[in-house]
Amino acid sequence: MNILPDMNHYGEYFVTNEQYIRKYRYANAFHPFHGFSMMSCGHHLAEEHTSAIYIVGTHEPGVVRGMGLKIRSTFEEALADAKKKLVGESPNILALPQTFTTAAVHLCMKNPLENSHARDSAPAHPCGG
Repeated sequence: MNILPDMNHYGEYFVTNEQYIRKYRYANAFHPFHGFSMMSCGHHLAEEHTSAIYIVGTHEPGVVRGMGLKIRSTFEEALADAKKKLVGESPNILALPQTFTTAAVHLCMKNPLENSHARDSAPAHPCGG
């Protein structure tokens, strides 16, 4: 049960379980659906939309591998591995060095008017526009 479709039928149980909700609200626990969102990272991103996702310098390699992601000690090792196995010498790379070290990482279009918050008349957003 490492991919979202395998676990999805448990979603209703987890998000309506009073004990999990109470722990989330009052005991600093993750939201009951948090695990499903993490699985979706491994399933939708790693397996369906990318050749690979590398996590550099993880302290929990088993968790990362369980999500279908690759681990390497340095960015140089990750890039060398990707060039050798996946992308050749001219790769397109999205590097997010602040991921999991700040409150949130925002991916934005070059033209701020193309971001969804601008299109949907949403409040101010870190991407501007």
